[in-house]
Amino acid sequence: MKALEGYTYVEKQRIISTTKKKLIENDVTQTREIIQSYKNTENWLIIDHYGIDKKWENKIHKYVEKIIVIDDLANRKHDCDVIIDQNFYRKMKRYEKLVPRDCMQLEGPKYALLRSEFKSIRKKLKRKYRLCCILVSFGGSDPTNETYKVLRALMILNLKCKIDVAVGSNNPNKNLIKRLCSNISFCSFHEQSKNIAKLMTKADLAIGAGGSMTWERCCLGLPAIVSILSDDQQKLTEEVAKIGCVINLGRASKLTSINYVNALRNVEIKMLQRMSEKCLRLVDGCGTKRVVNKIFQIGTRRKISDTN
Repeated sequence: MKALEGYTYVEKQRIISTTKKKLIENDVTQTREIIQSYKNTENWLIIDHYGIDKKWENKIHKYVEKIIVIDDLANRKHDCDVIIDQNFYRKMKRYEKLVPRDCMQLEGPKYALLRSEFKSIRKKLKRKYRLCCILVSFGGSDPTNETYKVLRALMILNLKCKIDVAVGSNNPNKNLIKRLCSNISFCSFHEQSKNIAKLMTKADLAIGAGGSMTWERCCLGLPAIVSILSDDQQKLTEEVAKIGCVINLGRASKLTSINYVNALRNVEIKMLQRMSEKCLRLVDGCGTKRVVNKIFQIGTRRKISDTN
């Protein structure tokens, strides 16, 4: 595997247009060279990059059989054969004017790209509607240190329940959080856990971020109190909250421990049950298989047409 020394997208980062153009051209050149090194093979290129659009894809498309784009912003045009947006929106078909007419559009949580263990664990899932275990997990970096705010809230409430805290290895506050966990009864600290699905199964309530973890929690019927860490989580979190799958506290940067205290005080068992049932209906864990099947269908159709 080779990492490209190309264009890295950073949210809200301002780059001079000429510099950005040069970075993208460099990225295109390196990508083309790698593709051409696989001579006489059919190549599918998968793009998951907020900084890439139709201009980049158009320069690469002639070197590959198909381009698959993973996106959820619907804010720019693409030159691709398949576009995947696993997020939930009450108004779908967001890409109709942004992709070629013959592009296959796979939209919604039915195409959520989850690891296989989520589907396997879901089959054995037996939810007990109670509040005996809370999972605190804000993903990889947690830039506004929400984990710390939540732990302070749990200390204020002094809830008599088990707490699992999962942080990523890139969390700059992980040592502080680990020390704080050691001062809380029945609290376990997990760094870069490979068993997040099992932790979700044990939990009765999660406190975390919006984004892709939403679909992991929903697949396992785990209700959640969430905050929004970045712009790309905003619309998704608002929409999922409207149908009752999460409790949305808004932008993380504006929250304090007291906001989490108030949210936890309003939690009721019947509320958790309703949220869990809605989550399970929204995501069934078969999204990855559906996407793979769709991709193979396209490949088959192409081969058939080529032989006619």
